[in-house]
Amino acid sequence: MSALSRIPNQEFDRNVTAADLDERFLLIGKLDGSLSAVYIKNGLQVFSVKISETEITAVCCEKHEEQEHEDNQVFYAGDISGNVFVTNKKGRILNKVHLLEGGISAIVNWSKFSIHVHTHTGSASFSDTSKEFRRQNFSSDSGDFSYDNDGTLYKSVSRGMFRVIRYNCGSPNRVIATVGIEFEETGNNCSEVFAYAIIDEEYKEMIDEGIAETTLAVFSKYIFRVLEFQSPVKQVMSCRHHEGRAKADEIFILLWNGNLLKVTSSLLEDPTVPDEALDLIPAIVHEEEEDYKGFSVFGKKICLYGNDGL
Repeated sequence: MSALSRIPNQEFDRNVTAADLDERFLLIGKLDGSLSAVYIKNGLQVFSVKISETEITAVCCEKHEEQEHEDNQVFYAGDISGNVFVTNKKGRILNKVHLLEGGISAIVNWSKFSIHVHTHTGSASFSDTSKEFRRQNFSSDSGDFSYDNDGTLYKSVSRGMFRVIRYNCGSPNRVIATVGIEFEETGNNCSEVFAYAIIDEEYKEMIDEGIAETTLAVFSKYIFRVLEFQSPVKQVMSCRHHEGRAKADEIFILLWNGNLLKVTSSLLEDPTVPDEALDLIPAIVHEEEEDYKGFSVFGKKICLYGNDGL
């Protein structure tokens, strides 16, 4: 089981709203619109700049860059107003775009200098992010889901009480709760892992009242497993498609009570493996409940953030 410790930088003791990791850097977004990066090895600051007038809601490190070209390292951030930023290692803004489709929930670095940007209503893709920042068409497919109070997930945004987005959960996100994990076959003997997450703030009222669902559905073409937990699931992350040494057959599950669990992906996605045979074990456990806003994992490094910072 992992032990938690703060990075030696008091700037991040509060108001952290987003965080991501790669091999060397910890990227941090804050309530005041600032974006910062520190070296994981010693906590020393790489840069800290104010890039927005509103809250940063999503950050992402460029994880597909080869070491010999690390001078081209870029970082991504999105804010609650729908702005997407690309910065270099000095914090200088290289590119910026505004999405009319709403605030940013997640940024997924799916290929070298290429990202998917998720809002509450769908997603947009960008390539050549360090230079021309080419945008493809906006798609509403990832935002066309909803959820009801009894745990029913709909493939329609209009049928359920709460809006749900679907995204590749190899990156951290800004969501209220996670209600499902989907394994989608890719043809290369390694399924891609997607999360279904509630984004409506109103759902938090159900969590606070103790009446929210505490289950997580697992499915491929159909639901074949429903896991029950002590509290609702906040966020999940898959390490299956991480780069280099960080690649692992693991999924991490953060509960609303602050406990972080992990399980082997290949066992979880196999319908023939019974629930009791899953190696679902604690990664971090708290004696008292902790109010985390989210987490990021890369290799053996885990970062959790909440009202008290990192």
